[in-house]
Amino acid sequence: MNLNKTLRASALAASLVVALGMAAAPAPAIADTATGSTAFKVLLQPVTLLYYYQEVDLTIPSSVLLTLAGGQPAALGAQALTATGTSSTLSASLTSPAGAPSAGVTGAALTLSNFWAVRSITTASSGNTTVSVSFSSSTASTTATLTGTTTGSTSQIALSNLATTNTSFTGTGLGGTPQTGNVSMNMNLSNAATADTYAGATIYVTATST
Repeated sequence: MNLNKTLRASALAASLVVALGMAAAPAPAIADTATGSTAFKVLLQPVTLLYYYQEVDLTIPSSVLLTLAGGQPAALGAQALTATGTSSTLSASLTSPAGAPSAGVTGAALTLSNFWAVRSITTASSGNTTVSVSFSSSTASTTATLTGTTTGSTSQIALSNLATTNTSFTGTGLGGTPQTGNVSMNMNLSNAATADTYAGATIYVTATST
């Protein structure tokens, strides 16, 4: 009987120790969260990327020049002439068979396709990129002269009516398909008397995004 009481007392004491130990254990931490929000914006400035060639060398083959001149002339019809002369000479005058210069020689229209390309970011969706061309870096000039580069050459090609296509368009984006344009002009070859390299003109391309 005493043994049972002793065992029950020991068990009760152990239970109290466990219970007291559990009561003394710290409570688990409660998470504390703070949330904020930040507005993120990116401000892009206008930018214009102009792609162009440093130099363009145009060769005009003889066959093309012959076409511009109206083709190889055929013999003219017969002319009846009356000779004049003195005691030892005779002469007779014909009208020049050449006639007036061909229209293609005095004003050949030249088009240079895909002369420039542009990618751009404009100031707004309503903004535009404009492109202009000129023979002068400071003012809009549509005329220029090419001169033969052989020493002492006086042969010239007169250029006029310089213009470009696609002069205004909306922004493409930096990775978008670039806008391209053609450049055209008239070439007067009537004073080009030598087979030579003709130089002396520069085409300025200006692209502006607004």
